Amino acid sequence: MTFLRNLPSSIILLLALGFIASCARNPPSPTTNAHIRFYSINDFDQLSDLSLVPNRDEAGCHNMPIDLEVHRIAQIGFDRCQVFNEADCAEGSALTVRWSGKKSRSDPNKNEPTQKLTQGSLWQFAGAREATVSSWRCDLLE
Repeated sequence: MTFLRNLPSSIILLLALGFIASCARNPPSPTTNAHIRFYSINDFDQLSDLSLVPNRDEAGCHNMPIDLEVHRIAQIGFDRCQVFNEADCAEGSALTVRWSGKKSRSDPNKNEPTQKLTQGSLWQFAGAREATVSSWRCDLLE
């Protein structure tokens, strides 16, 4: 308390106003936290996140900056995603993926090869170690 007595009253007032203003701010708007991540794999079976891919947290169709060899895909927060080996999410170029985790009782997409990635981080390409991905499309629940 001795410290406060030695401070000028204007400084104490500014500190108090700053504290009150920080408490009175509106809470941040909710975000979906939805995103898709792509992973490559090297000759030593080490995964590497391809983190420089833009728009990974936005719904819709997006092209890769360059065609990338992808080993695994993680999809969090979207209703479903698809990956394509042609640009602009071209019809007929969707790649088939498989769930490499345990069988699922609640998600039939995780029990058979599919073109629709539901939420999860263990999606790999059916019948291949890697596949060339040129674009992807993700949709949010409405």
